[in-house]
Amino acid sequence: MFVAARVASATGDRAAYIKTRALDDTFYAKLITDYLEVFGSASRRDIDELLWDKLSDGLTDDQKTRKVTALLTKLKRDGAIRNAGGRSRPAWVLSDLSKGTPTLSKE
Repeated sequence: MFVAARVASATGDRAAYIKTRALDDTFYAKLITDYLEVFGSASRRDIDELLWDKLSDGLTDDQKTRKVTALLTKLKRDGAIRNAGGRSRPAWVLSDLSKGTPTLSKE
């Protein structure tokens, strides 16, 4: 069970509250595109390592895996990134259409 911000503040458990609340998907998307701008490409493992400890501690490993998959899918559909590798060995890169600033649609 997770507590609300007001309860966390009153009980002195502010850090735990911040670790369990979800951050905005735009934050995660920006981390991915920043990584791709600097390093050119990323494997799924690279992206998992980038995001894993930043995802909510309230998520299970399976939920974190699905979250990263959803983020990559969304960025791909929005034209920000593309898979330059294969299905079994993805290599995510910025798409030719991407300006480096992710704009996730609100679907």
